[in-house]
Amino acid sequence: MKEIKIKSFDNKELHTYIWDEVKNPVGVIHLVHGSAEHTLRYINFVEFLNKNNYIVIGSDHRGHGKTANLEENELGFFAKEDGWNIIIKDLHIINNFIKSTYKDLKVVIVGHSMGSFMVRNYISNYGDSVDGAIIVGTALYSSLVLNFGLGVAKKNQKKYGEKNVDKLIWKLSYKPLNAKFKKHGKTGVEWLSTDENVVKNFLDDPLAGQVFTSSAFKDLFFGLNQIQKQDYIDRIPKDLPIFIISGDKDSVGKFGKDPRKLQKIYKKNGLNSKLRLYLNMRHEILNEVGKEKVYRDINEFLESVLNYKSEYIDISKEENENENEKKIT
Repeated sequence: MKEIKIKSFDNKELHTYIWDEVKNPVGVIHLVHGSAEHTLRYINFVEFLNKNNYIVIGSDHRGHGKTANLEENELGFFAKEDGWNIIIKDLHIINNFIKSTYKDLKVVIVGHSMGSFMVRNYISNYGDSVDGAIIVGTALYSSLVLNFGLGVAKKNQKKYGEKNVDKLIWKLSYKPLNAKFKKHGKTGVEWLSTDENVVKNFLDDPLAGQVFTSSAFKDLFFGLNQIQKQDYIDRIPKDLPIFIISGDKDSVGKFGKDPRKLQKIYKKNGLNSKLRLYLNMRHEILNEVGKEKVYRDINEFLESVLNYKSEYIDISKEENENENEKKIT
């Protein structure tokens, strides 16, 4: 693994990870992590991709991981204004780096959770710059809810400042995600995964679990509103292969309801998308018990996009496949 700093359009340095020690690379995966976490939480997934001849590149978003300047209280903070559009532009800067460095390889962008929202926006703005997109653990929200949240965030930012750690909005938006999992533990984040080690590592990670600032919540609600607008959906290339995947026990996606709805919206608009849900998996399906099934399906999608047949697929831990997987196309 290599770690470099890539300057964005405004000279902000994005801490970027490159896993390119692949003998015969067939494509590049642009990995986009979620909120309140960072790229290094995806090591198992990265190792799988490398073994299947894919180079992987991902950067920590502004306000996240090693991109955040802790001395400037940047953890959980994007920008004073227009933060959402700024982090989408950051993705394009990383894409430009990928395209200039690996000129002969196709690029597939993969985003989890907030990263899935970013990818949905990215393929509206820059869909022609990638050859495929994987949307992991996504969700949809009513404009009423988003506008309410946006109003509260703006009010709190004006009153307390853009770097105000907004525990009120966090309680309203994140805390309810664990409501149906309280009997499974006492950490408050059982909704993430059934794997207790994943939950423990998340809680022990000093660069994970941060509460967003008022301005970041404002940016997030703005972005969620934006990606659900019809004109943004209309701008997604009709021939771009899109793979929507989620756990059917993922409270973020309302237990499969939202991914199904997004698939219907995309199909109605003539997009080249498909959906797959996984039984008994919670939010982080890339870090879940039985994640090998998810990895296998991702690999099959990548093979179809890149016109490549891999020689190695790690399904050594896979058991009872038919009982633990739900397929929807």
